[in-house]
Amino acid sequence: MKIGIVSDIHADAQALRRVLDDMPATDLLLCPGDAVSEYRFCPDTVALLQEAGVHCIQGNHEIVLFGGRNPAYLKKCRETFPAASLAFLANAPLSQEFECDGLRILMVHASPWEPYEEYIYPGSKRLDEFASLPYDMVCFGHTHVPLVHQAGDVVVINPGSCSQPRDRDRRGAYALFDTQTREGTIHRVMLT
Repeated sequence: MKIGIVSDIHADAQALRRVLDDMPATDLLLCPGDAVSEYRFCPDTVALLQEAGVHCIQGNHEIVLFGGRNPAYLKKCRETFPAASLAFLANAPLSQEFECDGLRILMVHASPWEPYEEYIYPGSKRLDEFASLPYDMVCFGHTHVPLVHQAGDVVVINPGSCSQPRDRDRRGAYALFDTQTREGTIHRVMLT
């Protein structure tokens, strides 16, 4: 199976479309959060995610938007956008597990451990701790910096951000994971 991973879209439907157009055919599409920006909902982004059949979880931006930290903006969203469009992300879980080709996969936004909003970058000492988890692959986002890391038997993947990269490569990023080879790869797409 081929799994596509896109994260930290931040309400940029155009960047998401470029990534989805560039991505080869996949059997499963995952989004480990931040499809919206905390104070900017984008129904076009949600429509693209729904049309592509992407499995989404909530990131810190969805938690801010739907958690009531800005009740005036949430009220405006409810008055402006279709309820089904809002519900797609408002009802998304905070993490999700999958089984694909006999492999166990975990999707979280930032970290599988407390503090759950921890930033785990390439080279972080925390990366080796993924080896103790009962999964074959763990994907997360949050940092906007892509990485593929082998921690014992666990493949750790952060696809980076398709719209707001924070590494030296200013192109948008996404990841692919092949369940047969257990290999993760990062791919880049021009933002403009």
